[in-house]
Amino acid sequence: MSEPHRYGIAAAFQDAGRLVAAARAARAAGYRRVEAYSPCRIKELDKVFPVWDMVSTMALVAGAVGGFAGYYVQYFVAADVFPINVGGRPLNSWPAFAVITFEMVVLFAVCTVFLATLFFEGLPALYHPLFRIRSFRHASSDGFFLCIEARDGKFDPVHTRRFFESLNPIRIWEVDSE
Repeated sequence: MSEPHRYGIAAAFQDAGRLVAAARAARAAGYRRVEAYSPCRIKELDKVFPVWDMVSTMALVAGAVGGFAGYYVQYFVAADVFPINVGGRPLNSWPAFAVITFEMVVLFAVCTVFLATLFFEGLPALYHPLFRIRSFRHASSDGFFLCIEARDGKFDPVHTRRFFESLNPIRIWEVDSE
């Protein structure tokens, strides 16, 4: 039987303040593949782990593409395929195209946000290696956990464990991915 692959090392902390302090220490120590788990949002963690929000940029681009596509399809049908001049109106009558163009902007942007969120969050994920930790179920009620992943460039099992021990956590676990 082969040895299981290591996912990382996780530690539990007593409260949100200690979790934030541990996250800051991990960033200062050079760790980049760090995940924090808590039952509520902690705004200080957003400053510790800066994230470039690509979803909003993707929504903007998708909305623009949707608006262009909606307008172009209507223009193509009204001006090229069935050019019917009723009452002397121009074939490129943008007020008549505004509603569908707006709806296409919303449709493309919303679908892109939904799919991008699923992709970037790694969903649907029915299993996570941290689920092997029995106490991790408290992460949704009253637990505060920090995990440094083994794929981090600075990760070393011995040094990372010593690093966690210096932060005085409640408990430390070595997490296997299998």
